[in-house]
Amino acid sequence: MIDLLLVHGVVITMDQERRILENGAVAIHEGRILEVADTEQLLEKYEAKKTIDCSHHCILPGLIDVHGHGGHSMFKTIAMDNISFWMPIMTHTYKHFVTDEFWYYEGKLNALERLKAGITTGACVLGSMPRSDDPIFALNHAKAYSEVGIREIVCTGPCNPPWPHSFSRWVDGKRVTREVTYEEVLKGAESVIEALHHAHDDHIRAFITPFVIVTSVNPSAPTPPDQLYGLTEHDRYQAKKIREIARKYKTRIHSDAFGGMIHLAIQDKENALLGPDVHLQHCRGISFDEARILAETGTNVSSAPGFGQVNARTPITELMEMGATVAISTDGTSPAASFDMFQAMRKTQMIHQAALKDYYYLPAGKLLEMVTIDAARCVGWDDELGSLEAGKKADVITVNMRQPHLTPEYMYVHRLVHQAVASDVDNVIVNGKIVMEDRKVLTVDEFTALDEANEEAKRTIERAGLQKYMEPTKYFWGHARAYVDEKRFDPELL
Repeated sequence: MIDLLLVHGVVITMDQERRILENGAVAIHEGRILEVADTEQLLEKYEAKKTIDCSHHCILPGLIDVHGHGGHSMFKTIAMDNISFWMPIMTHTYKHFVTDEFWYYEGKLNALERLKAGITTGACVLGSMPRSDDPIFALNHAKAYSEVGIREIVCTGPCNPPWPHSFSRWVDGKRVTREVTYEEVLKGAESVIEALHHAHDDHIRAFITPFVIVTSVNPSAPTPPDQLYGLTEHDRYQAKKIREIARKYKTRIHSDAFGGMIHLAIQDKENALLGPDVHLQHCRGISFDEARILAETGTNVSSAPGFGQVNARTPITELMEMGATVAISTDGTSPAASFDMFQAMRKTQMIHQAALKDYYYLPAGKLLEMVTIDAARCVGWDDELGSLEAGKKADVITVNMRQPHLTPEYMYVHRLVHQAVASDVDNVIVNGKIVMEDRKVLTVDEFTALDEANEEAKRTIERAGLQKYMEPTKYFWGHARAYVDEKRFDPELL
């Protein structure tokens, strides 16, 4: 007798042949997919402990969000009106005003939003820049993800110079601040990787994650060619140390990159943070030469849709045509991005169609690949995730098509990509275990987790003095353009 049988659904396999079975079934046993075939065939072949009738549902691999942030779920929309200063505001908050417990409560909220959006694997950079001065933050976050029951890729490593860096912990309600060296944050990152890589029955993996691959240029936007003066001593030292840690723990490297960084990184060919074991988020504003380097080195790329793509686009269509693996990420959930991968697919398509003035770029099938099998390749997990095939881990979701916006039921991939939303996901299975059934979370008390997150968020907002960034400006109502007209930001945080 097998553990679980999903029957009478439209199975979108994402396998090599991209098979779609209209009266399909998936047999699951001991955490893995046993077989994918027609319903009648599997009903005759197997008796299951539990059978789920997936009539009027699409059955597909769990979605994979290859880049998002731990912490951000507590601060949705805060400082949106002060977007020029959003990064230093949030970075200062993460460095000095979050408690150890914050990461546990936020981790539950973070994981629950992803779960209810059909994301079965999500990458989390801890903070706006990664924070690794103490492993407790990552350990608490991973614990929360494990309790909710979906997979997390914990991304932790050093933030940018100068060093030493000031960080705070909260002990018995009091802030304790100390100066932390670069070597200490590397040691903290190593401790996280040692403790979490392949932990919790391989629900958790840990990647070494410097904030950016080159620290000496603009960390959040492309750098003009006439400002690319070559790698600094710290750039070279960081690349060397990150490579050493990745080799020591047999893990992967994840980081951000923007235009100019790839040109600089390749100058240190021995330690360049490029290659098949590297996954770079953003890559906005990269040159054609840099795109070619990414493709030739086999470096994986992910991109999130957003306003930044208007000023400096990630050339994802060109990268694909050169043979690079490119995934869509949400980069969620703050200040304004959700973990809704269906929306992320549509936004990505619209941005690049508009930029290229060509309606025919990024067909629906390609977009779905970019959040399933391509995303699995991007994070080096495609041997077990990203498609519904015998032998792979049973990470499966079902989408309820029996709704006005998804009816009539045909052209299923088009319908999912162009009309579905996160709340259309009914069932989520991770490692063969039903984590959500008929949109009810089975692993944790959802509303208790929401209440705990609410209370911790309010405490953190008060502690960090973030209320001023939550107040609407006088241009909020009835105006076509917003202004702030008041000084809210402390320039000392820059």
